[in-house]
Amino acid sequence: MQKRFKMKTVADVLHWEPFLESDQIDALKEVAPPARIGGTDAPQDLNDLTLGQLIQLESIGAEKGVFAAIAVVLLGKDEDWAAKAPAMEMLGLRNMVVAEQDRIAGLFRSLAHEPDAAEIMAGIESLNFGMFGLADWYARRMGISDHDEAFNTPWLRIWQCRKNDHDEAEYQKRLQKIRTNMAKSQSKR
Repeated sequence: MQKRFKMKTVADVLHWEPFLESDQIDALKEVAPPARIGGTDAPQDLNDLTLGQLIQLESIGAEKGVFAAIAVVLLGKDEDWAAKAPAMEMLGLRNMVVAEQDRIAGLFRSLAHEPDAAEIMAGIESLNFGMFGLADWYARRMGISDHDEAFNTPWLRIWQCRKNDHDEAEYQKRLQKIRTNMAKSQSKR
């Protein structure tokens, strides 16, 4: 027999969610984000966030939970408001945020450089500087001396610049390989 729980607020969700059955949890994961919540337009994706807001969403979410992060970063509300916020609307936003974070992480992962043996031997793994490294790369690329300016840049613009540089590097590798092969074939004649 399936139990029914009344979940009107986020506080109710946080209280009852551990007791839900898997089919109930699956149903909650299907809730769509609302158009508006608490008198505020609700985002339908995270494309308009800056790099700093994206980091803030992640860090508040890790420390205080995704509902608090949504309230603070996306809706401009406080954590107390989050606990009293309507359950279904916030669940819809949580679902969107989780899906968007996965999408964004996948976009950046798709641009990851696959190190060769020499780079691994030289210790390239120790050069992973996380999100600050991304902001630092962007600041250097754009000639920005204030890293706050990089953190205030839309993440999508930073990703596009990273993609452009990635695509250019891939082109240069292909071109170099073609030129090397052409030179080898010319020298054999």
